Amino acid sequence: MNTDSQTMTDQDTTRLFGYEVDDSTGNKIGDVDGAWVDDATGKLEFIAVRTGWLFGKDHLIPIEQAQIDDQNRTIQVPYSGDQIKNGPSFDPSDELSPDDEEQIYSYYGVQRSTSTSPTGYAAGTTGPGMTSGAGTTAGTGEQEIEVPLSEEELVVGKRQVQAGNVRLRKIVRTEHEEVPVQLTREEVDIERVPAAEAQSMTVPDNAFQEETIDVPVMEEEPVAAKEAHVTGAVRLEKEAETTTRTVGADVRREDVELDAEGNPNVENDLGA
Repeated sequence: MNTDSQTMTDQDTTRLFGYEVDDSTGNKIGDVDGAWVDDATGKLEFIAVRTGWLFGKDHLIPIEQAQIDDQNRTIQVPYSGDQIKNGPSFDPSDELSPDDEEQIYSYYGVQRSTSTSPTGYAAGTTGPGMTSGAGTTAGTGEQEIEVPLSEEELVVGKRQVQAGNVRLRKIVRTEHEEVPVQLTREEVDIERVPAAEAQSMTVPDNAFQEETIDVPVMEEEPVAAKEAHVTGAVRLEKEAETTTRTVGADVRREDVELDAEGNPNVENDLGA
């Protein structure tokens, strides 16, 4: 069954802890990790969502216009995942000041309530002894103070850069080459033969007439020509080689040191 968050009072806000929170498209962004109640109206005002993004934080979201499904233990808010990811972040134990509330409402474009709470705090803030995701317990004389500790984590990525350049350039070299070739040349041999050896014994019609006879003498001469053909190729191949490098940087880590004045009875579990 869907519950309209506008009519939900602070009878049992802790039951919402662990509810899945979905963005406006229905994608899960995290789980409920805290809740803040309007002191003037008693209605649920903000929820803290623990996200699974890198360096997951608690992002505060106005519960107005959200749909709470108790049967499926889900809450769908009318904001995109990217908007929530970049939204205000607080610890569930934080007490919200009016400026904090204004920051959250302004970021999500929601009109902030201006009613005054009976405790004197602005509506929606939590004072000592008031209900919060994780806060103080009223009337018992006990008070729990939580100091959040943070640390930096070195995150190393990779990017491609040009390490150099290889250029292949074709050049033309000229060489003198000589090739032997056999050539044929006609030679003339003139001799007289007796009539018995002559091929013709008949007196020709033009006998006793002067005549010039030209006999061509032939010889071969070399002719040079050039033909181009492929003798081979040059191939360039790139291979990726994986190497391991160590990247170092200074990271900060918070810790707590205890200083006591006077002679208080302190049980110290902080270690060395």
